[in-house]
Amino acid sequence: MKADTLDLKDIFRKDTRYVVPRFQRPYVWKEEEHWQPLWEDLQLVVDELMDRQAGANTSIERQEAQQNTSPHFLGAIVLDQQSTPTQKLETREIIDGQQRLITLQVLLSAVHSVATDLDHKEPASLVEKLMFNDKDLTSTETDRLKVWPIEADQDAFIDVMTFSDPESDHTELDDDEHLEECFQYFSDEIREWAESGPESTEEHLDALVTTMWHLLRVVVIDLESSDDAQVIFETLNARGTPLLAADLIKNYLFREATLQHNDPGELHDKYWKQFDEDEWRVDVSQGRLDRPRIDVFIMHWLTMQMSQQVRAKKLFPAFRKYLDRTEQSVEEIVKDIDYYASIYETISEPDRGSREEIFFRRLDVLDTTTPYPVLLWIFGEENVPKPQRVKAIEAIESWLMRRMLSRLTSKNYNKIFIELLDELKTSDDDRVGDTVVEFFRSKEGESDYWPSDEKLTDSMVNLEYWAVINQRRLKMVFAAIERELRDTGYSETLEFTQDLEIEHILPQKWSAHWSLPGERPAEVEQMERDDAKDRIGNLTILTDKLNPSISNAAWDDKRDAIQDHTVLRLNKHLVTSWPDEWNEETIAERGEWLSERASEVWPEPGSDYWDK
Repeated sequence: MKADTLDLKDIFRKDTRYVVPRFQRPYVWKEEEHWQPLWEDLQLVVDELMDRQAGANTSIERQEAQQNTSPHFLGAIVLDQQSTPTQKLETREIIDGQQRLITLQVLLSAVHSVATDLDHKEPASLVEKLMFNDKDLTSTETDRLKVWPIEADQDAFIDVMTFSDPESDHTELDDDEHLEECFQYFSDEIREWAESGPESTEEHLDALVTTMWHLLRVVVIDLESSDDAQVIFETLNARGTPLLAADLIKNYLFREATLQHNDPGELHDKYWKQFDEDEWRVDVSQGRLDRPRIDVFIMHWLTMQMSQQVRAKKLFPAFRKYLDRTEQSVEEIVKDIDYYASIYETISEPDRGSREEIFFRRLDVLDTTTPYPVLLWIFGEENVPKPQRVKAIEAIESWLMRRMLSRLTSKNYNKIFIELLDELKTSDDDRVGDTVVEFFRSKEGESDYWPSDEKLTDSMVNLEYWAVINQRRLKMVFAAIERELRDTGYSETLEFTQDLEIEHILPQKWSAHWSLPGERPAEVEQMERDDAKDRIGNLTILTDKLNPSISNAAWDDKRDAIQDHTVLRLNKHLVTSWPDEWNEETIAERGEWLSERASEVWPEPGSDYWDK
């Protein structure tokens, strides 16, 4: 076999047909697991390229900027050469990697479609060269397509690949095919991205096309006649234990230690030995995926050091680049990693009952790790006073929670926390908390502002929460409010130790025991009730036994059962404040009451609380 690292230009620019064998599975990639991560990785490369080219005035400078941009590695594909008659298209069978190649072609078509719609002819023309084979070498229209999927996917693939071709009859998509969903996802994301920021849409698309031509890399394994395609496929996909990024980093570090005339064995035993333990190799949640704990920690540490987003897939190349550029010795680096590993363990298991423990427990429920480089820095700086550290984490929590409760976007959180990190690195240690508060107070954009009480109340009264915010987060909100209600100095502050469930007070299936007022047209009242039932004012928490027993009951029965069994102040307030009836108006009233309690848990940016 022969293996080469190629960019998309090398793969798709030549007139070749990549055919998926008919026995392979259909196209199965999905948005959250595949399309979104691919688009996010691609964006990072394009953004880096645009940043590097920002000051470039000549073609040579632009070329240098491109060469200095970190490429994105897409994995490996395995191809088997097929015999073809003279003057026919060269054909290769895709033994492994069909999902990847099909997705790349759909992505190219989406770029072509957006560029064509925006009348940017040059990027559209360049993309076409990666989408279609030379007409003179093809005997049928479908031969023009670089990739040819199995029969089940062929019709949809033809539609998305020829959608923006002026010679094609395909001008509409049904959106009922998986490949068409893929095309629509990339088209929407590319258009939104191209029309954002200070640069023009053409500058965005030019950089995107340059990236796709030169900065997306694939290892292409070409099989020879003596190679057993099935054995190679199994070896790539089912055998062996892959090295962690941390393993590669370790080897690289201690090789450099030898070059610096240090004893790698001594450095390993003193600073690295702990990372060989199984506890550092267990998988932990990192966004949509699980990754080894050691890789996650080093990614946060490296982001903190570089003040630059480090992609999990690019951890080792990013570390190698950092090591090549830093003036620190290997010993200083491994000593620093060892120190921050102890900080990482401390914040992973803070003192029980402390404000820090509450913060990290809630952060875990929010399922966001973007603040961790900032938190490593805050907790790693020994001269930060504890009150300032607590103020910092409370401000971060308030900003995150208020944005979640206001249902605002979490896009760009990585960039926002890196910007905060830069602010903290230039601030005084005794003002860390104040710096965090001032930083978030200064934000005014849709993707970064700190919602006020007015915005929070409007959201909690009027927006749907059920099935929009996951139940784990809703339980955490109710638990935080319950804790605040008990924190009077007279009551015990309790934490929930059993599984509780979210309950609709006005049931989801309300028609049996909850009649409409009958004052307006029934369809209007029904629509308003269906909208109101999923707002937070209509939700509460009950035990897993009480919840189903009263799920669809009338308000009188439900109120009495809650009154008899609940020990939560949250629910005591519910049944004593609205004992007579429960309807759309009382749901709004309770939503406002909950927003007032939430604002006590998570003070607004203008609150006097932050000035204490």
